[in-house]
Amino acid sequence: MLHRGHMALFERAFEISDEILVGVVSDRMALGTRKIVRPFAERRRTLQKYLSTFGKPFDIVSIDDRFGPAISSEELDFLIVSEESNKTAIELNERRKGRGLSPLEIVVVPTVIAEDFRPIRSARIIDKEIDAEGRLLVPLKVNVGSDNPVKVEAVRRILRPLYGMIEVKGAHVDSEVPRQPKEDEVIEGAINRARNAIGDAHLGIGIEAGLIWNERLKWFFDVQYCAIVDSLGKMTIGHGPGFWYPPSVIDDVKSGMSVDESMFKLTGIASIGHRMGSVGYLSKELINRTELTEIAVVTAFIPRVRPELYGRIWSG
Repeated sequence: MLHRGHMALFERAFEISDEILVGVVSDRMALGTRKIVRPFAERRRTLQKYLSTFGKPFDIVSIDDRFGPAISSEELDFLIVSEESNKTAIELNERRKGRGLSPLEIVVVPTVIAEDFRPIRSARIIDKEIDAEGRLLVPLKVNVGSDNPVKVEAVRRILRPLYGMIEVKGAHVDSEVPRQPKEDEVIEGAINRARNAIGDAHLGIGIEAGLIWNERLKWFFDVQYCAIVDSLGKMTIGHGPGFWYPPSVIDDVKSGMSVDESMFKLTGIASIGHRMGSVGYLSKELINRTELTEIAVVTAFIPRVRPELYGRIWSG
């Protein structure tokens, strides 16, 4: 099934080559890994129609093994592969050397991901998870690493306009950091929550608030970090605005209390973080905890909106 992932390979191939050779697996080889296979002749016609749009010469051949004619041809210069098939390309070159042939220059095309941040694959299209362009046909499943309804609702409000069909669930997980995190512990808490929450969902989202010291001002800012991990293990991180706590709260935290405990002592409002949040009380609800969390989620999501610009900094 011709999809956007294949097209990225052909676009790159025609970009650097005057003529291309395409190996299409035979029916026999395809049936070795799939239950349902379109006949070779039909697959060839579809591919031929698409490749003709480039206006350059090409040839399509049937292959019955992993290497096809590339293992023995002396007329090829480049081998265009996906990230997933790069190991096979390296093995192919080793075998060419064993035959006394020059290795081909391997050109690796980045994996094309669907809207759910998983690779576009024919099997997923057949199963109606995505279409050939990678658009999601089932709800995006998101697990938020918290049972705080404020965090869960903030994620839902940001992602619903982007995806329409979403399933957002909160999960009680361990942040693996102190109950009142400071500095790098805040980031670590968000990352740990995301990783511990994802399970079999498309995305795991961790949100952690804590105190970040500003050396210039000699004061702590409360900053909320958001970490988003996908099923490939790629992580993106962002944070929301910072604000000051009253001196009495900072003094309480220095003496061992958590911010929530200190704010309860100050306001008499139990579980304030599950309601308007400290920022809601301190700002007289000019901004509340949900809105503050939404900003952190948006900033963490930005690289996923423009992945072509951020690929190099995504971490595994």
